[in-house]
Amino acid sequence: MTVETPQTFPPLSVLRARISYRLLEATTLRPFKGALLRGGFGYAFQRASCPRVCWGHAERCTATLLCSYRWVFETPHPEGVPQLHDLQDVPRPFVIEPPLDHKRHYAAGDSLEFGLILIGRGIDFLPYFLVGFADLGVAGLGHARARARLERVEILEPFRPVGVPLYQDGQVREPAELPLLNLAELPVHAANLAADLRLELPTPLRVKARGVFIEHLDLAAIVQAICWRIGALAIFHGPGAWSADYRPLVEAARAVRIERADLRWADWERTSTRGGQQRAMKLGGLIGSATLREVPPAVRAALLAASVLHVGKACVFGHGRVQVAHV
Repeated sequence: MTVETPQTFPPLSVLRARISYRLLEATTLRPFKGALLRGGFGYAFQRASCPRVCWGHAERCTATLLCSYRWVFETPHPEGVPQLHDLQDVPRPFVIEPPLDHKRHYAAGDSLEFGLILIGRGIDFLPYFLVGFADLGVAGLGHARARARLERVEILEPFRPVGVPLYQDGQVREPAELPLLNLAELPVHAANLAADLRLELPTPLRVKARGVFIEHLDLAAIVQAICWRIGALAIFHGPGAWSADYRPLVEAARAVRIERADLRWADWERTSTRGGQQRAMKLGGLIGSATLREVPPAVRAALLAASVLHVGKACVFGHGRVQVAHV
C-alpha cells in the first residue's frame, strides 16, 4: 500500500538535552526514575518561578498573566480554538527520559544522567528548567533526599548523541545557536531509514485502542496515537491546529508485517500528591521489541515522530519511548 505523509508534519520545534548529576552522598533510588525526577522537579520548578504563596497551591495564583509554572504544568486551553475543547489531560511541553539501566545503588561521586525533551513554546522556559534541576539536586533525590550537584547540561543535535554544552559546574555557556529539530523535516530523515526496522519499547507504552490499553503490538494504534499527540502539541504549544487527515497513514501501519515480537506488560506504580492528597497510581504498559517488515516511508516518519516526542499516556515520566533502527 502506498501512502504519502499526511500533508506534512507541523513546524514544531523540539530540543533534546542530556542532564548530568553528581551524587554527593550514597543512596538507593527506584529502578525506574521517571516519577522521582518528574515529581521532585515539579516542586523545584515552582519554587524557582513562583512566589512563596503559590508553592504547592497553584490554584491560589492571582497573577493576571499566566506564569511559567502554570504554562508548563497546568497548560490552559487557548482562547478561540475549538479543537480539543473537552480535553482534560493536556499534553505538557516536556518529557523527562530517565536512564534505562535501572540502577538502584549509588555511591557518593556516582553520576546520574537522563534526558530532557522540550517541545514548542516549552523551549522558551529552558532557563527555568535549568534552575529547577539545579534546585532539585540541592533539595535531594528520592525518599532519602540524597544531595546531588547539577554538573552538566548538553543540548543534543537531532538524532545524534553529541551536542553543545549549555551548563558546566555552575557556569552557563550560551551557544551561538541551539540545535533544534523541526518536526516538519522528519519525512526527510525517514527516507534514510530502511524499509525493515527493529522497533524497541524500552519504557511502558500506554496506548489505547477501542477504549482499552493495547497488550500486543498494534502498530496502527501507535501511529494513530502519535498523530493525535502531534496535533495536540501543535495546538497547545506550537504553531496551531494541524489539519491533516492521517487515516490513510493509520491504515498503512495496519498493513505492516510484524515478526519476532517479544513484548510483555510491565506494571509500574507511583504515588501522586496532586491536590494535596497522596494516592497510588498504576501506570503499567507494554515493553519489548519487534521486527517490522516493508514499512512505508510515511509510517517510518510517524515512528520517528514517536521516537522524538514519545507516545501514549504518561509521557512526562518517560513512558512511551520508541526506538527505531535498521534490522
